[in-house]
Amino acid sequence: MVKLLFGVSDTQECRRAISTIVRFFGHREETLLTLLHVTPEIVVYAESGIVDYGTIEHIENEKSNNILNEFESAFQKEGITCQKILKTGNPIDVVLEIVHDYDLLVIGASESSLLHRIFNSHQNSFINSSPIPVLVAK
Repeated sequence: MVKLLFGVSDTQECRRAISTIVRFFGHREETLLTLLHVTPEIVVYAESGIVDYGTIEHIENEKSNNILNEFESAFQKEGITCQKILKTGNPIDVVLEIVHDYDLLVIGASESSLLHRIFNSHQNSFINSSPIPVLVAK
């Protein structure tokens, strides 16, 4: 059995990775697909005034669940069942905590803007730090 961990995010590049996964692994009985979405930790500064942390956390969890459900639905349309994991923290740290249970880490290619690739891309960190093979799908 091949166990895939697909790190999903709210980007078009990640959505395009769906077709790559379906093409390479979609119709194999022995494939277990797990969708992982990591939400950043919520930081509220005292200077910002009165803030309901619970409401902010609820909104972020709802957004994250919607992302996971969107990806799950796309795979279900292709006849692929998957598990979903929602975690909070630094994406690299969270992935590295659980990646040992999988055979392949799949991530979407970084967004195409140069500024995003320089300042916000986790792609190189995943590739350099992962103890398992990484498939960067476009």
